[in-house]
Amino acid sequence: MKEFLPIILGTDHNSYTVARIIHETYGIKSAVVGSAILVPFYKSKIADFYIQQGFSTNDKIFVETLNEVYKKNSDYDNYIVFVPTEEYLNTLYRNCDSLDFDLIIPYPNRKLASTIMIKENAYRLLEQLSVKYPKTQIVNRDNYSNLSLDGELFLKASDYELFNDYEFKNKKKGYYCKDKNEAISYLKDIYSSDFNGEMVVQTYIPGGDGSEYTINGYRSKNGVFSIGQARNVLSDHRDMWIGNHIVQSDSHIEQLFEIGKKVITGLDYYGLFNMDFKMNEKTGEIYVFEINTRQGRTFLYSYLGGVNVIKAAIDDRVFNIDDEFYPTKKFNLIMQSKEAVEENLKGELKEYFEDPERLNNTHNPIVYEKDMSIARKIKIDMYLKRSDKDVFRK
Repeated sequence: MKEFLPIILGTDHNSYTVARIIHETYGIKSAVVGSAILVPFYKSKIADFYIQQGFSTNDKIFVETLNEVYKKNSDYDNYIVFVPTEEYLNTLYRNCDSLDFDLIIPYPNRKLASTIMIKENAYRLLEQLSVKYPKTQIVNRDNYSNLSLDGELFLKASDYELFNDYEFKNKKKGYYCKDKNEAISYLKDIYSSDFNGEMVVQTYIPGGDGSEYTINGYRSKNGVFSIGQARNVLSDHRDMWIGNHIVQSDSHIEQLFEIGKKVITGLDYYGLFNMDFKMNEKTGEIYVFEINTRQGRTFLYSYLGGVNVIKAAIDDRVFNIDDEFYPTKKFNLIMQSKEAVEENLKGELKEYFEDPERLNNTHNPIVYEKDMSIARKIKIDMYLKRSDKDVFRK
């Protein structure tokens, strides 16, 4: 029997990053399961693919496809699964009892995960833990016009997956508002559709690129932490991509590690996690923005910094070994081409990026030298050129 088979759901950047780290760490292929092969896995040789239309949207197909993976790989002692989104985690928990085999799921238990996925619940838990987050009001279709917060505000959906299913005027992933009246105007646009979910209204925390931070980590069954940290040097400013990270570089703010451990321990949380923070550029105060029940989309940065959260998860759940990784290296994680990034960084942030040690450890998640055939290289280069133009509006 073979020791373990990594099963990765989805074929996006996050999923490819998991496959890349597993290949580089263990020298093995993962089983990648999805509805279609997206660009990150184009002509990839680091995975075996099980593609079935409807896999991500139809529970019956989801179960049948995973059972087929098992039938073709029945000679393993362990099967460990990795997911790129909360939606996939929800689907997995909803259907895991229908599978013909046992899956190791290195994420928080179903009840805790489903609670945290709703932002209103997450903020309530932060309040109980006395952890600072932006002053928040949850509104809905019936009460949004009675908004009590004022001044600079920021709006986002409590359930982004639900929010993203609807179309309406001025749709954005997040909304900066100069005052209460502008916030109410945006909310009116949102609720002019059939969207019936809740919206999160928060006091805006001053700070642009370079003021946001993130951690990715893993907490073992025995409570041992491995946590990487990054400064978000450049973020996406397109309407439906606001806040997504384009450039992340190493940072070491001890308070972020302390807050992360306090939250994860206080929630009785075990498994992979991702948290986003923002530092008020005027006061230096740190606020928690998000808790994600998975590794972040750009979590390769933790690996570049010396923290291999995927190995920590596998060693813990498969081999009962507690890893404790610490950040040891400078790095730059880039989601666009290096040329476009350097052209669009300015001042102190450009100097930070161009530190020689960081430049020497600069990587894009989908540009993996051990998986670069000529056909794949051409495809990736074309993809990055198109993406550069879109992201930077050229």
